[in-house]
Amino acid sequence: MAKVILKYEAAVLKEIPLQKATMTIGRTPGNDLVIDNLAVSGLHARLVLEEDHFLVEDMNSLNGTFLNGQRIRKSQLSDGDEILIGKHTLIFRGEGAIPKADSTMDRTQPIKQMDATVVLDTKKRREFLAKATSIATEGVSQSVQEKIGTLTVLDGKTDQNEYILTGKLCVIGKSDMATVKLKGWFAPKVAAIINRHEGKYTISPSDKAGAAKINAQTLTAPHDLHEGDTIEVSGIKMQFFFRE
Repeated sequence: MAKVILKYEAAVLKEIPLQKATMTIGRTPGNDLVIDNLAVSGLHARLVLEEDHFLVEDMNSLNGTFLNGQRIRKSQLSDGDEILIGKHTLIFRGEGAIPKADSTMDRTQPIKQMDATVVLDTKKRREFLAKATSIATEGVSQSVQEKIGTLTVLDGKTDQNEYILTGKLCVIGKSDMATVKLKGWFAPKVAAIINRHEGKYTISPSDKAGAAKINAQTLTAPHDLHEGDTIEVSGIKMQFFFRE
């Protein structure tokens, strides 16, 4: 049966089988999945069964709902997708039986009034809100054959010599969420962020000005990556190219 796995950072909190045509997610007790955190709205999002697939839909939440690093309104789910709600992550597993759509299952309990939702002010969320500005349109976009980008380390030392950018979001920095992990006392937690969308890669600067360079020029605004582009940060030089 399809299910979601609720995580907080690296810790798995619970697994929830999707036995209903609609599962509401929020902070108040009337929801099917309650996440008790002030960054989560009373009714934050919901998972909805349409025919043979599930959709995730944001319910006008204050801090937004993110799918694989992209802020969305409504989007189809695939196995392994990661939904970010507040500080918690839901991993969607689509294997197994799908429940039958039944309108009687869609009725939710009234949502009680609780303390006001607070704007999430962690550095991680500010980066997501600042960089993940691509809003998914209503419905589902057609699948696109995407090229896979790669970063090869030309100079300096990191934890790998090559990084295959298969995710929707790649962070370069010293933070725990970084894909390209930098070392050193003065290395920034987030030097730059690379977003992937429909085969295109865009690198954006962090809040720390001058933390990264693209083709020897200081990265001050989002830049579409092209074959052969070089990225420099904290003594590390990397080159971007597409894998065959």
